[in-house]
Amino acid sequence: MMSRRVLVLLDVLCLTGVLWCGVLIGGLLGGAATLPTTPVVLVAVALVLPGFVAGILTNRRALRGRRPQSWFIPAVWAPPVELPRWGLLTAGAVLAAFWVAGLSAFAGMSTDSRPGEPAAREVRAEQRFALGVLGGVGVGGTALAASTVLRERRTGQRRTA
Repeated sequence: MMSRRVLVLLDVLCLTGVLWCGVLIGGLLGGAATLPTTPVVLVAVALVLPGFVAGILTNRRALRGRRPQSWFIPAVWAPPVELPRWGLLTAGAVLAAFWVAGLSAFAGMSTDSRPGEPAAREVRAEQRFALGVLGGVGVGGTALAASTVLRERRTGQRRTA
């Protein structure tokens, strides 16, 4: 059973991961010096992944009404419908921004530059792609975990994870 406090903590960590990815992508787009890729990505994964997994696991809903066709499917995953419309629109816009930032990194992977510059350019592009993907995952995890917190507050029930 996952308490509401733990879920809020994981949601805040996930949001911190989204901000981490956004700040680093902004720095990469602004031409800032690159940091080593491994620690940057590992910190992003450590911040984003627990909240995303908690959001996925806590957004299961028991099937009601008709019995499922398969006996082994007792629950289904549900989208974050408890969020207000402005929250869903904001999450969608931020997710789209991370998607564009990640995919536009492929444009920076050309090797027709001055000698010595392509390596740094490729590292920036790789980091931007990785951070774009992780930022998008973090946005999804933040929205899912926030939806679960709002649902539990409204209904007063707790979900198991």
